[in-house]
Amino acid sequence: MTNGTKIPHALRLIIFFLRLTLGLHFAYLGFNIIFQMTPGTQLGGRSLSNLFTWLNVPASTGSFPLFFQWAFLAIGVCLILGFLTRTMSVAGIVLILVSYVPNITLATLNVAQLLQDEALFVVCLLVIIFANAGTYLGVDNFIHIHLSSQHKR
Repeated sequence: MTNGTKIPHALRLIIFFLRLTLGLHFAYLGFNIIFQMTPGTQLGGRSLSNLFTWLNVPASTGSFPLFFQWAFLAIGVCLILGFLTRTMSVAGIVLILVSYVPNITLATLNVAQLLQDEALFVVCLLVIIFANAGTYLGVDNFIHIHLSSQHKR
């Protein structure tokens, strides 16, 4: 346990890899949607498919409003770099929830509706937020060090 944190080094490393994996997922999805590469349309059909449905766009086309295309890519790149990690994690949660919540029907609410991939992504992003994952091998750590050194002057 170093650097003034109560989280053990091994757990910080796992959280770093979680951040990196989620970042790669978002970036890969965004990149392939923007540049209309074949693997992206296949991924769009499987990953966060409710977002495509909610936006009334067939998942196989992989095309939807420009903002959402770049949002996936920006969130992914920022998570990979550990830059604005908490903000980008919240943005990722919002992006996922706008697709997930409208598809839940309260009349027939069952466990299967709650155990979707989207719910897993939200929980993982919440771990990244509350563990302050951007400070583990990320740009957020350098920003924090720079700002704290300026504050001491």
